[in-house]
Amino acid sequence: MKMSNKYVTFYAGGCIMNCVKKRLGLLSVMTLMGLACLAPQRVSAAETPYNPQETAQTQAPQNPTPQAAEAPAPTPTIKLNKTKKSLERDDKLKLRAKVRNSSTKKIIWKSSRKRVATVDKRGVVTAKDKGKTTITATIAGTDIKAECVVTVKNYVTMWVKTTGYCNCSSCAGQWAGAATASGTRPRENHTIAVDKRIIPLGTKVRIGDETYVAEDTGGAIKGNKIDVYYASHGKAMAHGVKYQKIRVYI
Repeated sequence: MKMSNKYVTFYAGGCIMNCVKKRLGLLSVMTLMGLACLAPQRVSAAETPYNPQETAQTQAPQNPTPQAAEAPAPTPTIKLNKTKKSLERDDKLKLRAKVRNSSTKKIIWKSSRKRVATVDKRGVVTAKDKGKTTITATIAGTDIKAECVVTVKNYVTMWVKTTGYCNCSSCAGQWAGAATASGTRPRENHTIAVDKRIIPLGTKVRIGDETYVAEDTGGAIKGNKIDVYYASHGKAMAHGVKYQKIRVYI
């Protein structure tokens, strides 16, 4: 089929125009897409990525106020004026308790061995018999306590004749300067000579305000007679002859 140059030219021009329009359309689409990529993106709060450090810093208080720690209540204490004491039978001892940091001052007193010694609600201890006992003072309503160990010595009383002697030849004769019958060196305010059939050697004896130990014997010491040792002959003679009531601890 033959076409005139006029139509050929028109047809060719139309094809070119269509191609140009398609090219322009494609370029427009690409241009719009490029602009869309360059435009700032708006991200919603729900789409914000999670950052634990940033969240912790945001939630942490800026200036936390330190809380002052409450001071613990002081612990109650109790203390006795004596922690150990030696008594003789029938002696009395007043124990005093000092209580601190306690709302109550009431004390519960107790003796572990009432046969040896008793204690009343005022803390007065009465010695009963030979032995040892523990006196306990407890703050009422608690297990806080203090203790005193009491040793009771038993004794018998007797009347004896007492004289004085020393370690000189006038008093001790051939045994002057020698050791006692117990093998010890005699000492003033400590050594006495006894009849060991009445008072065994090693026994403690109370004469007046002094406590002596039966360490020596003598040819003239028979029955209820005691010789009290002195460091000098003058003191021994000054003792003279006395009749005294003594305590012999058993």
